Amino acid sequence: MARWNDQDAGNGLFLLGALAGALVGAGMALLMAPKSGAETRRGISSGLNTARDAAARRYRDLADKASQQIDRASQKLGYEDRTTNAGERYNGPASTTDSFTAPGTTGYQS
Repeated sequence: MARWNDQDAGNGLFLLGALAGALVGAGMALLMAPKSGAETRRGISSGLNTARDAAARRYRDLADKASQQIDRASQKLGYEDRTTNAGERYNGPASTTDSFTAPGTTGYQS
């Protein structure tokens, strides 16, 4: 049984070394690339923006699906609330007339 554990440790070290090698290789490729630094930074920035936008879209999709599931479950359980979505049910309706006023002020600008 000890041999099996030793073999697992060797596999983990191999994967760690492979990951470290890949990171070093990627760094060297960026440094040796025929593009200028500005072009490389623009490309990296563009890739990060694309990934960020995709993650935001995915988050919105998941939030919408979760809200729909909550609404369906609430209806099945008999919690028929007349609000338009689950967010209003738990947070209250959004009011367009309410505004933040700092303590000690009237909220009017002169």
